[in-house]
Amino acid sequence: MTTRLLLILLFGLSCPSLAFSTFAGTKSTSRHFGAIQSKLFIRGGDQAIPEQAAKVVPPPVETDEGSKQSKLCFAAVTGPMISSLSSFGRFYATSLEARPILTKSTTAGLIFALSDFLAQRFEADKEKASKTNWTRLLASAVVGFAYFGPAAHTWYEQIFRLLPGTSLVSTLQKAALGQMIFGPIFTCIFFASALFQSGNFSVSNWFNKIKSDLPGAWVAGLGFWPLVDLISYSMIAPQWIPLFVNMCSLVW
Repeated sequence: MTTRLLLILLFGLSCPSLAFSTFAGTKSTSRHFGAIQSKLFIRGGDQAIPEQAAKVVPPPVETDEGSKQSKLCFAAVTGPMISSLSSFGRFYATSLEARPILTKSTTAGLIFALSDFLAQRFEADKEKASKTNWTRLLASAVVGFAYFGPAAHTWYEQIFRLLPGTSLVSTLQKAALGQMIFGPIFTCIFFASALFQSGNFSVSNWFNKIKSDLPGAWVAGLGFWPLVDLISYSMIAPQWIPLFVNMCSLVW
């Protein structure tokens, strides 16, 4: 009798049918209780939620054929490009080790010529003209090959010898020296090249152009070249810096 009263108290509120059968003294109590244990139902009000429903079953993974095809197309397009860049990198590294100055001079000359060609195309679009100034383009290539390549090789080699390391202080010092020495000297050489192209070169004209145009050119470059120097001196190996700077000149 005591057992029946306990069962009534435990399950009477949540399972009225079980309470009634127990109080009536029928043998269905054990069957009801056994069914509840076997099914593991958790009753709350009018709802019955199986305990198995609490387990989260992950949805089946569906194969996205469209995504696979996109990845295959992307790999087909970028694969040859990456392979070509990798081959060029190996060739350039070998050339740098064997002939550092000639390699840097050649790449500087080619990139300077390309930079001037793109600049002329941009100017032509603005002025509705289509003629290319080959003399100007050739002069830019000569400046890159004869001056910037050898000068950059010497400058970066010496600046890392004077200020070794890539700490923040060392990087800032190298960048400051580059903006105060190497950058202005290169700008002066570029002014001389422009005067030669126009047929107006003389020492006095060169000095006058430096005096009038160098401060403005230097200030204009402060928003770009110091950042290039910070990246160069802190993240790039010294022998690769001239190539990186040449590529940045395409943007400039």
